Amino acid sequence: MNRERMRIDRRILAPVALCLGLVTSVLVAAEEPRAFGGGGTGGDTVGSLPMMAGPNTGPVEPSPDEVGVHSGPAQPSFSLVGAEESIQALIIDAYPLGVDASFERVPLANGNVRYQFNGRMGLVLDRTLVAAGAVRAEIVTGTSFHGGVAQLSVAGHVRAQQALLAGAQDMRLATLDQCGALAKNFVWHAISLADIHRVIAVKAVANQIRIEQRD
Repeated sequence: MNRERMRIDRRILAPVALCLGLVTSVLVAAEEPRAFGGGGTGGDTVGSLPMMAGPNTGPVEPSPDEVGVHSGPAQPSFSLVGAEESIQALIIDAYPLGVDASFERVPLANGNVRYQFNGRMGLVLDRTLVAAGAVRAEIVTGTSFHGGVAQLSVAGHVRAQQALLAGAQDMRLATLDQCGALAKNFVWHAISLADIHRVIAVKAVANQIRIEQRD
């Protein structure tokens, strides 16, 4: 019985592993450190999360000799990038999972915005609109996690790893959903060189994609 179950699990997880391998290679190849600076104007909340505004400092790209300089979020943050109306349509709910939960609205040079979710928080997205691709899901990593590692797991099994660089990476959320990873509980677990952790857990349920960002 157990052997038969193991054979079935391997058949299920094999295409997911291939998908994660492709996504990981894209994440590594598409490193584009972009604006870490905060702020802008707009609504005061998304769901029940307060907006945390800061100065719009423009693009920040850490250099190797800036070892003591911190840029970006203290821990990697899930974010959504696109036209503001598309992002607002995509979000069904956003709510705190800890007292540190907040979000930043960051205007981008091309007219789009980034909604960056910081701290421990939950997020519910419209699955159909995620698949449509008008909004890009990203993970923004600050310099405090630069040089760390992230483990990508499906159904509790580590399927891939990636080195962490400071900047914004496309999460390829629609691709992960299409290959079945989100239906089986996808977890992105980052560990810094100082052994600080950040977990972004994603699960597709019916017509929703549920995200929990926690330590």
